[in-house]
Order: sequence, then C-alpha cells, then structure tokens
Amino acid sequence: MKHYILPAILAFSMIATCAARANEVKHDKPVGAFVTLTASDQKKVEQDLLVASLRIELDNKDSRKVQDSINKAMQTAMDIAKTDPSIKVSTGNYYVYSYDPNPSPQPLSNAEQQKRIIWKGSQTIDLQSKDAQKILDAVGKIQDVGFIMNGLNYTLSSELAEAQKDELLVGALNKIKTKAELIAKTLGKSGYEIVEINIDGSYMPQPQPVMMMERSSKMEMEGKAMSAPVASPSETDVSLSVSARIQLKP
Repeated sequence: MKHYILPAILAFSMIATCAARANEVKHDKPVGAFVTLTASDQKKVEQDLLVASLRIELDNKDSRKVQDSINKAMQTAMDIAKTDPSIKVSTGNYYVYSYDPNPSPQPLSNAEQQKRIIWKGSQTIDLQSKDAQKILDAVGKIQDVGFIMNGLNYTLSSELAEAQKDELLVGALNKIKTKAELIAKTLGKSGYEIVEINIDGSYMPQPQPVMMMERSSKMEMEGKAMSAPVASPSETDVSLSVSARIQLKP
C-alpha cells in the first residue's frame, strides 16, 4: 500500500495547482483593447544636387572613324569634368549603328547597299555636384566641344533627405500621441500604452528644369565659346510615416 500513496499525493497536488492557476487567470483584470494608429509629417527642403547629362553624336561612312571620334570626344569631356573633385562623373550608353539615310524603293545589291550605309554613334556623360557653379562651368565647356544637352535638373541628395528624418520622426510621433490620448479620453479609458511602432521615411524628388543655351544647327557659334547654362533649385517634399499599435488601459 505504501507504493500507491506517494503517486496519489503527487497527482492530487498537481490537480490543486492547476485549479489554483485557472482561478488566478479567471480573476485577472480584463485586457484592454488594441488600436492601430498612423500619422505622418512632412516638410519642403531646397534641392541641393545638380545633375547634368550630355551626349556626343557623330556619323560617318566609316564605323571605325565614328567610334574613334566618340572615344576622343569622351576623353576630352572626362578631362574637363574631372578637373574638379567636387564633380562626380560617370559615362552612360554607348552605341553605334548603321542606317540608310535615303532608302531606295527598288531592291539593291549588297555592294550598292553598303555604299549607301551611314554609321552613327552616340555616348552620354553624366555629371552631378552640390556645387552648382562648378558643374555649370564644366557643362558649358563640354557643350563647347560638341556635346548636346540631354538634361539638366536639380534634385535632393539622399544625404540631405536622410538628415531631415529625425525632425520628421518627432513630429509624426507627437501626432500619434495626440491621437492615442484623444481615443483613450473619448472611450473613458485611464490611458494607453504603445506596444509596437513601425517607421517609414521617404521623399518625392521633383526634378526642376533649368534654362540653358542651345547650339546653332551647325553646332558652332562662329568660333565663340558656348555660354554656360544657368540653374535654380526648387523644393522637394520629404515625408516620414509612423504606424503604432497601442493598448488602451481600463
């Protein structure tokens, strides 16, 4: 009989413990409702990065001459741009293709077709800098050696956009707090507790077109140097959104 007493006592003890815990859960205070809130803050920031894109376009009956001329022109443009370390330089698409400027309605032999073919090539160079005057001077010089403007615009650098996020975060969180306090008060609750927060920052770049000089149809101005283009920054909307999950207190 002694062998059966100890297991019975242990079993009774476990049942009593489980019952006590169930009784405790039953008498706990009710859990407050959960609410998800969202808020955002934004501001206008003056654009600080000037971006320019130029291209060289050449054609010739000889494809090698087209490529050689493009290579030399690009090297000249790179040398101009890289004289100032504040200018970031990169090259873009480089392509060469053949075409018939005056297609014949009649079938032609291969030899005749080859005689009519013209080779055309193009390559782009892209510049960007926070020092507007330096990049504008460089662009003017590059235009003067035969390059055509693809685009010139201001934008907001990622560094400046990131620097605004702390201020925007404070504004968005204050809006979350105001909403939470209003909900708790309206529902007659004693308060609230923030249990989860998600943050998402972004900015909407708004490229600002700028005025610039155009070359004549002959790609020259009677020996006169090309005037440098001009540019003026605009503003970009920078925003930061916050979503929070709060628990209302009874």
